[in-house]
Amino acid sequence: MYRYSLCLIGLFSSVLQAMQVLDDNDLSEISGQDGISLQVTGPGWSAGRIDHTQDGQRLSLKKVSARPLSSSSASNTAIDVAAGQLQVEHAGRATELTVSKVELAGNPNSFGSLRMFSTLGARLKLRGGGASGVSGFSVDDSKLSLTDTTFYYRDNGFDLIVKGVSFDTYLNNAYVDIVSGGNGEQVKLDLGDSRFVASVGGVGLDLAYSDAVDGVAATPSAPDTRDPQYERSFGQLRMDLRLGGSISISGGGESGEGLRLTPDITVANSLFQYTDAGVLRAENYSGAIVSQSGLTLDLEQDTQGNYVKLAFQDLNLTAALEGLIIGNPASQRIGSVGFDLKFQNQGTFQNYLKLRPGGDSHSGSEGITADIGWSLVDSSLSLTDNNNSLWFSGLRSFGTGQVTVDVTKSCATGLGVACYAGLADLDPSSGGFDGHFDGIRFGLNNVVGHYSLDGIRVGQADAPLQGGTELLVLLSIFPAYDFTLNGHLTIKPGGYVGDGFGFNADFYTTEANAALNVDESSQGLWLSGAEYEMHYRDGSVDVSNQGVEFRKGTYWSKLDVSDLRLGDKDTGRSIGRIVLKRYEQGSSLTLSSGGAGALCVGGSGTSAGACMASGGRWDDRGNEGLSAKLKSIFVRDNSGSPEDAVSNNPKRNQFILENGRVNNENGTGAQWVIDNFYTSDGDPANPDQNTYGFNVDLGLDVAPSSVCIKNSTGCTPITPDPLGFAVNARAHFKEINIERFQNVHPTGGSVTSFYGVKVQNADIGANLTATPIN
Repeated sequence: MYRYSLCLIGLFSSVLQAMQVLDDNDLSEISGQDGISLQVTGPGWSAGRIDHTQDGQRLSLKKVSARPLSSSSASNTAIDVAAGQLQVEHAGRATELTVSKVELAGNPNSFGSLRMFSTLGARLKLRGGGASGVSGFSVDDSKLSLTDTTFYYRDNGFDLIVKGVSFDTYLNNAYVDIVSGGNGEQVKLDLGDSRFVASVGGVGLDLAYSDAVDGVAATPSAPDTRDPQYERSFGQLRMDLRLGGSISISGGGESGEGLRLTPDITVANSLFQYTDAGVLRAENYSGAIVSQSGLTLDLEQDTQGNYVKLAFQDLNLTAALEGLIIGNPASQRIGSVGFDLKFQNQGTFQNYLKLRPGGDSHSGSEGITADIGWSLVDSSLSLTDNNNSLWFSGLRSFGTGQVTVDVTKSCATGLGVACYAGLADLDPSSGGFDGHFDGIRFGLNNVVGHYSLDGIRVGQADAPLQGGTELLVLLSIFPAYDFTLNGHLTIKPGGYVGDGFGFNADFYTTEANAALNVDESSQGLWLSGAEYEMHYRDGSVDVSNQGVEFRKGTYWSKLDVSDLRLGDKDTGRSIGRIVLKRYEQGSSLTLSSGGAGALCVGGSGTSAGACMASGGRWDDRGNEGLSAKLKSIFVRDNSGSPEDAVSNNPKRNQFILENGRVNNENGTGAQWVIDNFYTSDGDPANPDQNTYGFNVDLGLDVAPSSVCIKNSTGCTPITPDPLGFAVNARAHFKEINIERFQNVHPTGGSVTSFYGVKVQNADIGANLTATPIN
């Protein structure tokens, strides 16, 4: 096979050497009746190995082939010259492209294998002369397409399948030029008025090991049906992007040889949509991808082995998602959500991705390991609601870590080939379980990071900073956070019903400092020296007509805060140690379009007249915004309650406050314990029913609010009403039970102060609006 390949290369080399570049004058003198027609038949081609060598490192594609699905099929290409253009029409044949292994020389592991089924089509109209009219060529009224496309990625015998894929790229008023720049000459593609249309019919997994028939791989028309979940999908995607700007390609990576891509790409008047039972859709998407120094791609080596490195000194990503809908396409809109993310290298904080072959050590020799580093500076997130805008300003983040990516299988149905049951703990319902679950596993290894927000700006991006970020703590979003993260997240296709995401996860956060409230000098209320472990079993994420529904499944966690501090996170005065354990089943978070709408503030009534008559103010916040509903179902621990000790069962709802520790050692101080609290529906006929839970309903808006300045003569209203971050909240439950309150002395032991507390039928409303002080 190598001999024939070399003969072909030699044949085509001589032909290529005889070819000469023709300019417009040469092309204009060419005439013919029908142009040139090419028809390609035959069995396709194959290569034992294709290598890319750079700076002494080698990336290898093993056993590469492209073969037609039908041996009798043909691809047809017509080449002609008309109206001063070289015109090419290509109708490809259905083809299977196979790469059996992707390897780096010197590493026994592999990135895995790839297969793609597709049909290529093209219509090209080329004219000599680039954007400057001197070098290069122009592309107009042209189209490149891939249809009937299915991707297979195999990792240790399991397949990730992307099916029903189509790509159409329309090129109009585009140019390709050779220009100076970077480390030498650059190829610059000016996108002109281009358009990229894509759709994905589904993304699924095949967790039946290897092939149903040895040596006969599955195809789109003959899928492997051994996995009972093979038809489930993560959902469908559709995008229609209108592109402008340019992208330049040049030789030379971060150092030595390599590749450099310099994007200056704009997106305008575009559509993005994810579909499950409901939709997540941005009807008018715009943005930009810009880098001054470019993105570099290199093959490098360190003490851990060879890797592929993607790096960038700077990268600016901006986007505005206008007409954003979550849930029912006919429902209210959120408004516009935007971001301006500025990645910039700063000293030891760098932006890079190092890809190594092989994933988690218990997942076989295939997969992906990524060493990551990021540095985000002076960024912002925005929300526009009924033409009122708010910015979460001064977003900064940096960190490093390692992420592994594998397709894995659980041993829950019995030990089998390539499943991993665990080593230290074989029980999947345990927090210490170290085995694998079904799905795509993202392993998190020593991800050390930080993020912080300066504050909120309303009205304009340069408006004065104000507070309000602390209102996001209800959604577990802290104004500032330091962390070291380990664990995993494993996702699988199919949500609670239909498409969507199922997931299992174990997260372990250590050396953490989380701000509940913080000012611009980092003074505030801090959870310092925190350790936080969270465990999810059989959770799901769906987009339904009600919105994005995040279901926790079975969830238990433990938050152990060494010091609740006032002031500085390291030296502020400590209130003491707090421990919060939670055990929940069936809890959820739902996000949907539309905020609080029209409501009565400071009174009661469902109309403006009734509200004002009760002494309130009728406040109409429009039809946009965001609604969030948090539902927590706390489950009773029935394992028993030791009389003379505090229960250490991890699946238990418990709160501990400890003071007076000796040398800051946990367990040496006095403790106050609220033990084994849980929710209930309070139904005497069914005392074990627990479906209502503890609910917090939030309506989030950017809206004007009535504000006055208090002085000796009263309160002078500010005119006009200033804009603010408005949160309308309602907390309600049917019944909360507390089994017991305990007092624990460091030497005297535990004493139960009293047993059995019930709080029933609470419904509490609040309206908070954060506005600038000035």
